[in-house]
Amino acid sequence: MQFSRLTSGPWKRPAAPAPAAAPSRPRFWEGQDVLARWTDGLLYLGTIKKVDASRQVCLVQFEDNSQFLVLWKDIKPAAVPGEEICCACYLESVSPENQLVRCEKCGHTYHQECHLPKVLDVSSDGAGVLGAWMCRQCVFAVATKRGGALKKGPYAKAMLSMKLVLPYQLKALEWDPAHLTNRQQCYCYCGGPGEWNLKMLQCCSCAQWFHEACTQCLSKPLLYGDRFYVFECCVCTGGPESVRRLPLRWVDVAHLILYHLSICCKKKYFDFEREILPFASENWDNLLLGELSDTPKRDQYSQLLSALSSHKDRWEQLL
Repeated sequence: MQFSRLTSGPWKRPAAPAPAAAPSRPRFWEGQDVLARWTDGLLYLGTIKKVDASRQVCLVQFEDNSQFLVLWKDIKPAAVPGEEICCACYLESVSPENQLVRCEKCGHTYHQECHLPKVLDVSSDGAGVLGAWMCRQCVFAVATKRGGALKKGPYAKAMLSMKLVLPYQLKALEWDPAHLTNRQQCYCYCGGPGEWNLKMLQCCSCAQWFHEACTQCLSKPLLYGDRFYVFECCVCTGGPESVRRLPLRWVDVAHLILYHLSICCKKKYFDFEREILPFASENWDNLLLGELSDTPKRDQYSQLLSALSSHKDRWEQLL
């Protein structure tokens, strides 16, 4: 028996943001090795093949030889050795209250007020550049993980403190009517790109979408398209995130399994006994089924089959 793949409905990648004034020196160039943030919230090593200054995008070739256009805002180049300039505003001027701080990991320098959150408790090394400090980008690079970010240790603590402030103006984002995508391609605490149906959680207070990899509240990895959570981000709680699993019906379980398989396998039909049932069995704990989790294994077959068979109109509407 086979069941059709589910789709999330029409989705179109939003247009790039309007170009801003470029810095006086070249920011990116062909052949430059960079880190690029992808739609899963993680950074990947790549090499710039082309630069389009008019649209503020670069064609980046990644280690698997794939090539994609990446917005400038999502590209992190290496620091230039010896350069004493803020990588956010590209200015050198400092004041006693707004000095340059250097990230001990990547070597980039920021004005204390240009970095978000503002750098407050540091001591000068006498050269106007302050040490023993890691920037937001590097903290996220270390702490973000597939399945959820680090929950314990110094990097987890540093990440939590930085997540209390977003690196962009949330109210300035231009959303589609369904509030699924924005024109600036700016999501999450990291400010990177995202796809709402691919392992992201929507905050119940501010309605922004957050990558699984950047959240620190999940007990199990997300399935693709899993929206059966009530989630509130750090900005809205003023502290750690909160998350609560919603009760699931068997038709919801069938929906999650079919949708996840459709994304992973990139095909339209699935065999119940050879694909759907084995996936459910192997991922039983990750589904976080609540009261349904105690269902005897012999009954799981009949319950899933019944849900799939009796809600065919639901699957047809989503094709």
